[in-house]
Amino acid sequence: MARIQRLREADRRGTWRQALVFNSLLLVMAVLGVRILVNAYTPESVGDVADVQARDETRREIDRAFETIVPDGVQARTFWAEQISRQLAIRDFSAARGYLLAAPVLLDRNDRRALLAAAEAEEAGTYDERLARAGLLFLPNDVRANYQRAIERPYVAIDDPVSAADAAADAEAPADAVRLRETPPAAETGPGFSLVGDRTDLVRRSQRWVNGDAIDTTQLRLTAIGLLEMQRPDSQSYYATSISILRAAGRAQRLSPAYASYLSDRVNLALPEETTLAALRGVISSLVPASEREAQVLETYASEINPEGLGRLERDLRSIAQIASYTSPAGAVTLVELAQSPEDIRKLELVAQAGNDRAVALAKQIGPGVIDLAQIGVKWSTGLILQILALVSILLALCWTTFSALSRLKPVQRRWG
Repeated sequence: MARIQRLREADRRGTWRQALVFNSLLLVMAVLGVRILVNAYTPESVGDVADVQARDETRREIDRAFETIVPDGVQARTFWAEQISRQLAIRDFSAARGYLLAAPVLLDRNDRRALLAAAEAEEAGTYDERLARAGLLFLPNDVRANYQRAIERPYVAIDDPVSAADAAADAEAPADAVRLRETPPAAETGPGFSLVGDRTDLVRRSQRWVNGDAIDTTQLRLTAIGLLEMQRPDSQSYYATSISILRAAGRAQRLSPAYASYLSDRVNLALPEETTLAALRGVISSLVPASEREAQVLETYASEINPEGLGRLERDLRSIAQIASYTSPAGAVTLVELAQSPEDIRKLELVAQAGNDRAVALAKQIGPGVIDLAQIGVKWSTGLILQILALVSILLALCWTTFSALSRLKPVQRRWG
């Protein structure tokens, strides 16, 4: 009898151990599975040069989305021309060019064949440039004339509406600090594009901050970061572009609350608000010549920079500048305003890379839905492969544990049954 009792205790202990191992493996497998999904499909995998497959798949999604925007009962060419005319009227040349490039998808079969044949007949330029020139032939005369006149202008000023609180402050600001200037689609964005402002503007706004006036400190510190970067010998050009885009979108209240909050946190890591304000108080109150005060204020901001936080902010700035390079500065504002998170910015970067100005035109039609068109794909790495191998090992261990438990169960049933 004692022997039977010992056997029963041994069986219970063996079953308990197997149950513990089985449940522990299930928990580890769940955690590891989530980790693999995060690492494989994270938007961080979209870098300066996205995977070719990801770009191609995203482009196909963009084309499918364009196929759905023509209303039922409306002639495709009429709808297409009206959209281009509407964007020209509001001076959004990036969106107008996007509709022009989307012509092969938007037009009906006969027009599409004729358009592609005309594009093939063109000899100079990239495929998109040849497609745009061919598309002009299918526009009504007045719309075609308006488009051609627009792209021949050297610069086009895009209004940057500001809140009433900022209107008075902007009265004394330099012209390039108040307006976003965009070149037409046929030209490149020149060095004149900037909303960063200058040292005088920075000192004036810093004075208002120290005096306790209502001011957007995130925008102010972005200006300081931009000016500090621009004075460096090895200055990165994307700083001026991305900060100008963020300032234009922020001052026009076109950033989503969620992304504006994220941006504020990022800027605060790079240039802490409280310590910077404390450091500025002593500099602003001193009696020195204006030129010396400007240098002191800039040096004060430089002394408060957190290199680690600035490095994190740089990743966001680089992505925004890439969006502008694939579209235009004004087009980047249109796309960035849709973002709710840094992950959305990475996805928008891929959509812009895959579709160029098509992404801006599509954003005018489907809004935040354009973010979902990004096909990130799997980011393969040594770490990911090792994690997958570990997951496979856990699955094998689970199978072995299950088989072992079943094997023990049968003898027990025969023994005590």
